[in-house]
Amino acid sequence: MTDLFSPYKMGKFNLSHRVVLAPLTRSRALNGLPQPALAEYYGQRSTEGGLLISEATPIAQEGIGYFHVSTCSWNYTEEQIEAWKKVVDAVHAKGGLIFCQLWHAGRASHKSNFFDIDILS
Repeated sequence: MTDLFSPYKMGKFNLSHRVVLAPLTRSRALNGLPQPALAEYYGQRSTEGGLLISEATPIAQEGIGYFHVSTCSWNYTEEQIEAWKKVVDAVHAKGGLIFCQLWHAGRASHKSNFFDIDILS
């Protein structure tokens, strides 16, 4: 039986253990930008050689399922890049890895999140 705390090679990434932080949406973003509390949150949970999966990051404005989520994927701006860099740097400072969870809320999306964009289905 494999020990939960034994190393694991995942593609080109070497994890020091098999405990992974699953995506947990914290709603710590304003106008799609991760706030300092989000960098602190992930930094606190990072371990040497550990893996974290970020909260849901919508791939399209129509895919936002609720307010205060961090966006990163449909309109990269310098402001978004800098905000996410703080999150990634906090994880890397502890020797951890972070993957971005790409997301679309699908039919659970709500028009109030679309900011004058029509629902497609």
